[in-house]
Amino acid sequence: MRVERGLTHWSSTVVTEPVYVVEFWTSGGESEQWRVLDAEDVDDVMDWARRRQIGRVLSVSIEHHDEYGTSVLRLLGETRVPRRAVRSA
Repeated sequence: MRVERGLTHWSSTVVTEPVYVVEFWTSGGESEQWRVLDAEDVDDVMDWARRRQIGRVLSVSIEHHDEYGTSVLRLLGETRVPRRAVRSA
């Protein structure tokens, strides 16, 4: 890990209605992916995800939309390729 003092020259974007993506994987490779909408904040999403983790690997991301399309920005956990469709929570 490398740590640097934050720069004062940056811009920010406020996302008023973030969409979080929560993914779970089993040791057997089975995956499950959910889109979480209308969450109060990231802590709300983490509470929801940890209650459903049940021994599975957990990853939490947020959808980001810009002029280039939609990206998923990982906030926590491992990156893996999901095998199932996304479902709204």
